[in-house]
Amino acid sequence: RFGPGPHRVVFTVLTQHADGVQEKPSSFTAELAPLSQMPHSVELFLQMVAHRLWDDTIFLHTAHHVLQAAPLTYPSGDSKRADFDESELAHLAFQEYNDDYPHDKYTIGFGGRPGGPDFFINTQDNERYHGPGGQDHHDLHEEADPCFGKVVKGTEVIDRLHRRSVAMVGTN
Repeated sequence: RFGPGPHRVVFTVLTQHADGVQEKPSSFTAELAPLSQMPHSVELFLQMVAHRLWDDTIFLHTAHHVLQAAPLTYPSGDSKRADFDESELAHLAFQEYNDDYPHDKYTIGFGGRPGGPDFFINTQDNERYHGPGGQDHHDLHEEADPCFGKVVKGTEVIDRLHRRSVAMVGTN
């Protein structure tokens, strides 16, 4: 359906200050891993995008080392998880990882077991946290979170979102 690649996804980001003033839209582009390296994760993510499941959702601060995309609507915060479930695009069928595509800064991965629908953008080298053996709290802790893309344009947008989220909640 999506062809051999390379596959690129452009994200348009709208931000709003606490006083309600909306900033000018900005964007970043992610290039997904080659299908030969991460076929299941890339296919799932492209299906999510094609079904517009990530439209009008938010990025949140859940940990200092990542910026997480969550299926919550903007600006209400209502959950869109049911949309992912109804489309049968909520989770990977299995954890997928390739040593040739590690969790470097600005790479994109699925979180959780099984991974999805939430994804995160690494704001530092996170192989220690999200690579093999980095998730001790899961039953199969030797598995890794799938890393399936990298921001190739607009890293300043990621940095700005991350700085803003850290400033809002602290450095936990």
